[in-house]
Amino acid sequence: MTPILPAAPAGAAGPAQAAHAALPTPDRTFGQVLERAGLPCPGELGAPAPASPPPAQRLLEAVDRARERLDGVLAAARSGRVFTAQELLGLQAEAYRTVQTVDLAVKVAEQGAQSIRQALSAQV
Repeated sequence: MTPILPAAPAGAAGPAQAAHAALPTPDRTFGQVLERAGLPCPGELGAPAPASPPPAQRLLEAVDRARERLDGVLAAARSGRVFTAQELLGLQAEAYRTVQTVDLAVKVAEQGAQSIRQALSAQV
């Protein structure tokens, strides 16, 4: 059984309050720091939140960028450019990475379609 300690009298500062009181007060507020950095303060009305594309859109954009890079390399090869062994190895790695990204995009699309089918067939 643990002993019960007497309560501190009203107005007396406990150890946590004494430690907090010993901390130096900041010379500027968080909002002032954000303002100085040129960032909007949290909770500011009318401050638009930075829009970031959804993850699926970012994935599709990555697939499209990879396709464009590979199309450029293939166009260079068709025009007669000769590649070194290092460049060909880099091209192989890039193609592999692109295949993996496309495979991931396909899996995400399949999972999304499956989730939609399941939601539509659920009995309400």
